[in-house]
Amino acid sequence: MSETPATPPPGPARQELLNTIGSWVLSVLRAEPGWDRMVVDLKVQGGRVHLRVREQRGQEVVPGTAGPIKEDSAVIPAVEQLRESVHVPGRGTWFTATVVILAEGWPEPTHRIAGTYDLDGEPRQWGTEGPFTAQDVLEHLERFPRTRARIPVWAAELAERDGVELPALAPDAEQQADTDGVVHPLVRAAVDRFANAPDNKAMIDVIRQCMAGSLLLDVTASDLVAGPGGEAVGPESTLRVQTLGEPDGTRSLAVYTSAAEAQAMFDRHHPDGGKPVLLRESAVKVLKMLADDPQYDHLVIDPARQGCRISRPQVEWAMRAPRNDAVKTAMLENNMSQLLAGLLAPDAVLLLGARVQDGRAVPVYAKPQEEGATPDTLLLFTSAAEIAVLDSTLEVRSAPARQALRFALDAGARKVSINAHPPVATLTADQLRELLALVTKDQGTEKDQGTEKDQGTEKEQGAGTGGSSGGEAVQGPAGS
Repeated sequence: MSETPATPPPGPARQELLNTIGSWVLSVLRAEPGWDRMVVDLKVQGGRVHLRVREQRGQEVVPGTAGPIKEDSAVIPAVEQLRESVHVPGRGTWFTATVVILAEGWPEPTHRIAGTYDLDGEPRQWGTEGPFTAQDVLEHLERFPRTRARIPVWAAELAERDGVELPALAPDAEQQADTDGVVHPLVRAAVDRFANAPDNKAMIDVIRQCMAGSLLLDVTASDLVAGPGGEAVGPESTLRVQTLGEPDGTRSLAVYTSAAEAQAMFDRHHPDGGKPVLLRESAVKVLKMLADDPQYDHLVIDPARQGCRISRPQVEWAMRAPRNDAVKTAMLENNMSQLLAGLLAPDAVLLLGARVQDGRAVPVYAKPQEEGATPDTLLLFTSAAEIAVLDSTLEVRSAPARQALRFALDAGARKVSINAHPPVATLTADQLRELLALVTKDQGTEKDQGTEKDQGTEKEQGAGTGGSSGGEAVQGPAGS
C-alpha cells in the first residue's frame, strides 16, 4: 500500500519524480495517439530496474513493453529517488511501483501523472527476468531495512527455503507514516476527471475507485481517548466526523484524499490557524457509514476545491449490490495470494455483465486485441459499479465466485478478466482449472473427515447444502 515518509528526504519532491518518469516514458514509447491511460509498473530485481507498460484505450487494455531498462538510462536516478522518497524507516519502501499517466484532450492532450506503491506484494514476473528470488529480497532489505513484523510472509518463506538470513530492525525502529501525501491517488485522479467532465459515468468511476483503499476523515470535533494498547482512538472515544451544510439544506459527509486537502478546508473555518485531526479509514467503510446513517444526504470528496459530490442513492446502490472487496483490494495492492483467497472463499461472489438477447442473458467479453478475432476473454466483476462504468445498459448478475469461474470454463473462455478497467487481473483457463481442482480436492478432504467424524458419534447430524445455478439480478444505479 502507499505510504508517505514522516520526514521527507532531501531531493526532488515525489510528484516531480513521477513527472520525470512519466515524461521519460512518453518520450521513449511510440504509442499511437488516442490512448486514455498508460500504466507503467516498475521493480528492482537482479540489480536492474525492470519495466512493464500497459496501454488503455476505452475498454481495451493492450500490453506493451516488458523488460529491463538500460543501466545508463537517464530515468534510472529518478526511479532510485522514488524508492528513497517512499521509504519509511522500519516500514521499508515499495517492491513494485505503478506510474499512471492519464491523457485527455486528443489530438493535443494534457497529461496527469500519479503513482501507487506496493510495499508488501510479491513482485510478479513480467518477461524473461525470472521470478523474484531470496537474493533479490536480501538486496532490497539491506538497502531499505524493516522490522521483522513488516517483512512479508512470502519474502520470509523465500529466504527460509533458500537458506538466506534476512536482516531485521528492532520492533521500535518503525516510524509512523505521515498523511501529507495523497492516500488514494486513483480516487484523486477519478475526482479530477469528474470535475473536468461531471456526468453520471464519471461519478460511478469515483465510486468504483472507493471500493478499495483508504480515505481521510476530519474528526477534529471528536473526544479521543487513547486505547489500552496505546491506540490513538480507543474504545472510550466518541467520534464526530465532519459534515458540511449544503445551500439546499441537506448535509454531506466530507472525506479527503490527502491531509493537504483536509487542511485547506480546515483553514476556511479556522482563520486563526491550527491543524485538523484526521483519521485514515477504509474507503468502503466510509461508503457504508453514509449508506447506514440517514443524516447524510451526500458524500463529498475534497470539498475545498473542485471535488465530487455523490448522492445518497448512488452510495446505497453501490453498497447494497453484491461485491467482492477482497479481490478488488488484492488487485489494487498487486497481491496475488490475497486475490486467490478472495476468489476461492466459500462466501465470495463475482458479478457478470449481460446483454439480454432473444430472452437470454449473454455475458460480455473483452474486446480482442486483433480486429476480427473471436472474443475469448470473459469479463467478471467485483462490483456493480465496475459494470456500470463499462456500460450502464448492461444487466448485472451475481453468482458465487467459484460458480462464476466454472461458468467461464464451461463457456469455453480461454481467459477471465476480473474487471474491465484497471486495476484488473487476468487468469487463463489452465489457471482456473488448477484453482477449481484445488477447491474440489479440499472439499473431498473435508467430506472424508466429516464421514469419519459421523462414524465416531451418532448424535451429530449433517447439514444439507443448497445452491442455485441462476445469478441474482441487481438493479442499476440511480442517475446523478
